Amino acid sequence: MTAALDALRAAVGADAVVEHDPVAVDGVSLTESLRPSSGEALSAGLRVLAERGMAALVCGGGSRLGQGNLLKRADLALEATGLDGILELDAEDGVVHVRAGTEIAALRESVRAEGWELPMDPPGAGTSVGGALASAAVGPRFGHPREIVLGLEVTLASGARTRCGGRVVKNVTGYDLGKLYIGSFGSLGVIEAAWLRLHPLPERSVFLAAAVPDGAEGFERALAAARRPSARVAAHLDRALAAAIDPTTAREGSVLLLELAGNESLLEADLRELVEETGAHEVDEVMIERLRGVQGGVFHPGGLRVRLSSLPSRVGEAAEILARDGGAVLAYPARGLLYVRFPVGLSNDQSAVEVAERSARLAAAASGGGYVIEDAPDWAKQGRDVFGDPGQLLPLIRALKHQYDPKGVLNPGRFAGRL
Repeated sequence: MTAALDALRAAVGADAVVEHDPVAVDGVSLTESLRPSSGEALSAGLRVLAERGMAALVCGGGSRLGQGNLLKRADLALEATGLDGILELDAEDGVVHVRAGTEIAALRESVRAEGWELPMDPPGAGTSVGGALASAAVGPRFGHPREIVLGLEVTLASGARTRCGGRVVKNVTGYDLGKLYIGSFGSLGVIEAAWLRLHPLPERSVFLAAAVPDGAEGFERALAAARRPSARVAAHLDRALAAAIDPTTAREGSVLLLELAGNESLLEADLRELVEETGAHEVDEVMIERLRGVQGGVFHPGGLRVRLSSLPSRVGEAAEILARDGGAVLAYPARGLLYVRFPVGLSNDQSAVEVAERSARLAAAASGGGYVIEDAPDWAKQGRDVFGDPGQLLPLIRALKHQYDPKGVLNPGRFAGRL
């Protein structure tokens, strides 16, 4: 290991290889990190890792280390925090070229100053652009990050630097390979930079909260509200989760949280009608931050968290199944997304995990969707694929991993199929 680290220092510079106190991830203790500050250093470092038969835990800001399957092995962490900064912000066309280690919060403020909005709002303090893309993280406001990615610069496990797409739409010849890396958990390559499409800032935003009946009627109201032209957030929370955001309203029932955004005339019409129909009252913008916190488990740490996809019309049915088995549910009905927390103990309580898994399977089957275990204690992941059974896709997943990372350098074991 000493010789390998010396070779790494010689290739990337001594300052880029950092020794630190042990950090345990999935039971693997790491005492060194590779922190390249340029694409050239990243490429050189990965070449050494591949040549020496080493493996790396690839991470961005470290906000999603609990996600994915258990790490099989790692000799060090590969941190993208040194690859930060905006390379180009085109304020005329609404495109930003940004390095992967840039924190989303900082990027959001930079583009806002130019009159644009960053359509990414994943939960997790310190989340980086690369981390959000690699984990396909979504937040309350916006959809899948692949929708705004125009191009990626990615360094492969061999050290080869590649580019997929660019700064304009349809800038791809042949297969759109860049989409492979989004949601791959760093298992196929390390995202170095991205071109992202921005949205114009809305003229005005209003934030609302309303008590709604528990059960199907509450989800129907949420779905109806979400279909308003100005509604860009419509979240339904059960009482237990809503208490972290609006405890007063939560005492009356489940809670519907809304953000209306757009031009003044459109927003005013929707606002007036929603207040009449739901009895909603205005709340502070901090609601969005708290909603991200609930989604990311900040207010209810521990336990087992599941993300479930559903047909929008069946979200209420899925939520009923999950709640029956003790799940606390946050749902975005119009988007067909549910985030569920199941209580599991700190010890090896396999029966509680089996109840949660069975509930998620039943809810997914009833609602026409699927599920992923987003976060769970290490012991709960043992022997499980948190992405579910890949079934007939496993040979394809295995072939892709072998093609892109034949030596198992990048996040071995963490992605679907535990490869």
